[in-house]
Amino acid sequence: MITVDAHETVCFYDRAHEKDKITIRFEVMEGGFKDIAVHISDPNDGILFQSDSETSGSYTFSANQNGRHMLCFDNEKSSLTPKLLMFHFTVIKDLSYYNNPDKRSDDVIEQSILQENINTLSSQMMAIKHEQEYMHVRYIGHEKISQSVHFRIVAWSIFGPSLLLLMTILEIYYLKRFFEVRRVV
Repeated sequence: MITVDAHETVCFYDRAHEKDKITIRFEVMEGGFKDIAVHISDPNDGILFQSDSETSGSYTFSANQNGRHMLCFDNEKSSLTPKLLMFHFTVIKDLSYYNNPDKRSDDVIEQSILQENINTLSSQMMAIKHEQEYMHVRYIGHEKISQSVHFRIVAWSIFGPSLLLLMTILEIYYLKRFFEVRRVV
């Protein structure tokens, strides 16, 4: 989770080889209208995706060239409010990477079918993990609201009867003084 202040742009980079699968997921959790500008570009600064106002998104694409891909969140339109944002930027290697031992830096020879199944399982587990993180952040936000409302209810349930009791005592005192007979001697 990151905070993007007003009039600020924050960029993140990750290296990918040609045909690698890049997945980007994000959601604005707090701040203003919960929208932010998103820019995704390739190593030659070619725009892969651009939007001026997004609240959440999930984008998956294959890298068309080797190099550093860029993801930027732009909060320039916001005048005062910072945005709290949760995001994941994931690069999954192409199967040709696992089949060609020259491209790898390890000595393990993977079977491509097994590796494909592992990649599928890994991406599904990551999706579950991201969903759980998102739900946890939402739970914390709702819990804070619930605690605030609970405190207000308790405070008013004590303040209301106390005020009623005070008014009753003041009225009794006033009425006693009003009907009190004073004699002049």
